Amino acid sequence: MITDLPVPRSNRPRNLILSRLPEEQFQALVRFLIPVELPLNMQLSLPNQVVESIYFPISGLISTDALTEKGESVEVGLVGREGFSGLCALLGHPQMSHSVVMQGAGAGFRIRASILREEFLKGGPFAQMVYDFAYMQMVQMTQSVLCNRMHAVEARLARWLLTSADRTESNELMLTQEFLAQMLGSRRSTVTVAAGELQRLRAIDYSRGRIRLIDRPLLESKTCECYGIVRATYDRMLPKNY
Repeated sequence: MITDLPVPRSNRPRNLILSRLPEEQFQALVRFLIPVELPLNMQLSLPNQVVESIYFPISGLISTDALTEKGESVEVGLVGREGFSGLCALLGHPQMSHSVVMQGAGAGFRIRASILREEFLKGGPFAQMVYDFAYMQMVQMTQSVLCNRMHAVEARLARWLLTSADRTESNELMLTQEFLAQMLGSRRSTVTVAAGELQRLRAIDYSRGRIRLIDRPLLESKTCECYGIVRATYDRMLPKNY
């Protein structure tokens, strides 16, 4: 499990995987890591195209979105500094079936997928971190599918806001209700009503494309069990000082 691996090192990048690599593995990769800005809406991977680069964020929010032929989308996974983009390329499937985009601006490091896969195939702590990250992503994605099918919009909205705050380590999120509707696979008018109710209860404050979480316990009481299941998985598998 990931908690049995080295703790983050203070002189490393803030990405949780890069910061915990054994020195030998980190030195094998560091010369290939390119610092990059990750602006809002930057496309990291496109559906049915080969993943050439993998990104390790140190801030910001990565979203994995499932798309229809008409271009409609629904979010199925979020990644912060605990992980990276392009997992499929490391597992031997270089062509992505989903869209991967920055839903929160940040910064990080880029590396060629082929170089990272070579290191992954050597095994050791890095490979174990990849497997653990893959498991966490699987839990998140499967729970998102269930949540989008079974639960009310208000509960799904609360789950999304809490998860985004967890991944970005911030209670302030820059987004619009139109974007939220797209991510939740719901009509904008429905999301507007749900957001308005959460604001009326003083769980959130919403204005001009910005949502601030002001009462997390209250917001957690309005979400479904899906948030708790995913949060418990991350808490169990990530270092306690994350």
